[in-house]
Amino acid sequence: MANEEDFVGLGDTFKDPEGFYPPEKEPTFAEHQMLTGQTVRVRLVGSHPLYGDLLWNAGRTSASYIEEKASSLVEGKDVLEIGAAAGVPSIVSAVKGARTVVMTDYPDPDLVENMRYNASLSAAIIPSSSSLYVDGYKWGDPVEPLTAYLPEGSNSFDLLIMADVVYSYHEHPNLIKVMQKALKKSKDSVALVVFTPYQPWLLPRNQTFFPLAEQSGFQVTKIFEKVMDKVLFENDPGLIVLSGYPCSGLSYRAQQLASLLEATQDELFKSGTIPASRPRYKIHIVPTHDPSHPRTVYDNARTEKEARGVAYTRAKRALGRDSFVILDGMNYIKGYRYQLWCEAKALGTTSCVVHVGTPVDQCIANNEARIRRRDAQQEKSESRDNEPRESSTTESDPQVEAESTTQTNGPSPTTEDTEEPYPPDLLKNLIFRYEEPSTHSRWDKPLFTVPWSDPEPPIAEIWTALTGIPHPSTSTDAETPVTTLTSALASSALLSDTASINTSATARTPRTAALQRPRIKPHQATVQPTATDSSALYAMEKCTSAIVSAIRSYTLTNPSAEAALAQSPDARGIAIAVPEASAPIFIPAHVASSGTTDELAGAGGILALPRLQRLRRQWIGLNRAYVGVNHASGVKGGLAPDQVGDAFVRFLNAEFAGESGV
Repeated sequence: MANEEDFVGLGDTFKDPEGFYPPEKEPTFAEHQMLTGQTVRVRLVGSHPLYGDLLWNAGRTSASYIEEKASSLVEGKDVLEIGAAAGVPSIVSAVKGARTVVMTDYPDPDLVENMRYNASLSAAIIPSSSSLYVDGYKWGDPVEPLTAYLPEGSNSFDLLIMADVVYSYHEHPNLIKVMQKALKKSKDSVALVVFTPYQPWLLPRNQTFFPLAEQSGFQVTKIFEKVMDKVLFENDPGLIVLSGYPCSGLSYRAQQLASLLEATQDELFKSGTIPASRPRYKIHIVPTHDPSHPRTVYDNARTEKEARGVAYTRAKRALGRDSFVILDGMNYIKGYRYQLWCEAKALGTTSCVVHVGTPVDQCIANNEARIRRRDAQQEKSESRDNEPRESSTTESDPQVEAESTTQTNGPSPTTEDTEEPYPPDLLKNLIFRYEEPSTHSRWDKPLFTVPWSDPEPPIAEIWTALTGIPHPSTSTDAETPVTTLTSALASSALLSDTASINTSATARTPRTAALQRPRIKPHQATVQPTATDSSALYAMEKCTSAIVSAIRSYTLTNPSAEAALAQSPDARGIAIAVPEASAPIFIPAHVASSGTTDELAGAGGILALPRLQRLRRQWIGLNRAYVGVNHASGVKGGLAPDQVGDAFVRFLNAEFAGESGV
């Protein structure tokens, strides 16, 4: 066995060389200007996986809102903030006279120590009547360690600050649990939820928090919506992964995307939307094929992996937070697209997949045209070699020439198609091996599909998804000042107040294509779900929840089925009036009396709460794709928001009547 003496004289052989690991980022400082003119200065950790290295827009906006409504919201009250990061809202609450403020974030030593440092920085402007405490707290854990900071006789908080925490939709149940445990059971207690959709395509998932809060007994009211002056991540372009069959026009679409991105930049700089002081985004097209890696590399697994590795390395080298990288190629393996997605995430930049949806027959026709063009060029070259030099050039076949310079029934490129063809057998093999991108895979989202007949890709949607900056072709609502939209807080019936902030345009101008877009029937695995207005989904959740609550209230007042039948004005059964519906819930008499128990809401009862909740989830699952969808969208059976209540009541009545075989 080796001992210490065996390694004498080796020196620092096994020591990591200097500079082997990147240096840790130094902490930075940021300032928040209060409405009173006071400045709150905070330190941000150098880098952190829990995002404590940024002063988020929601934190600034929450602080301004709290300061504006301090007299009714925080003065003399107890305040708790979760996910505080730098803790600006907590500090402002203490400055504006809150009795007790507890600032919390994940119990990570660096985060907690940084919050304590920020609290000490602002100690001079916090009045002596306010107490500011700092602690670590994991969402969903018991709140007793936090309520221990409260004065004697208090065991819960008046205000819960939740700035930019609903982005983690997996944590929504834990956030609800914190609200239930930490807030006072009073109509005056408030949970202030402010969030920013930094990833606009995830906005519907973020908004699922609010129906969940209502189902848990909280009343949700939207207070304001604000468009920020600028995006938080200014240098945040990303990776565009093209994907499609071979010979589907991928290189043409790559050049088209590059031109459209440049034109978009020109327009935004010209209009002043992007300041002139900002550098332009660099645009790189990374080809999959080159003279060293022709299309025949797909004949062999080793050469294909080598070509794919070269393209991957080139894309990785060009990728940055100030660059658009367009990866031109089939990118037909979903595992490869996953690798690219991971690289983009590692660099903290965005990515998307653009699926060039060219039909198989068209791809084969394009390849055959390339083969004819190549053969014609070879014949022309051979004829030139065999003829005397003084003879004139042989006139080319106009049909072949036309095929070599245009693409049939599709967008016409401005330059001649010089791409090499695939061997026919290899082409069919690659089409068979192609793994289409799917919205069910997180690494393929956001996914944009460009049909063969579309003159150009949806550049407005792609630009906004990657940068967060509204495209010039979209219109934005005028910014609404917070000061004019907060009067709703005066309502004493609120249990939970919510606010939302949009960093991107909220209204869009529809784009019309130059060519009529044909109906495409893609593979079922890649069919995107119907785009439904998130406000319509919210209205559906709220309406059905109100109906279930009304039924629940009736069963609490009339627990016995026999007594309910005796009191019912309709001898045929029990009629229950519910909100937002023109017809009542109706339970036939023989159904109500034939249950396993006389208790309507008891275990096994006809109106047991678990059964009502199951029926509600079932109905929502069946109808969520249709609510708020008009006939122009092409979806049959659209359900307007004002029809939700009656439709849900009809469904419940049919379920209740079905038990008797009716």
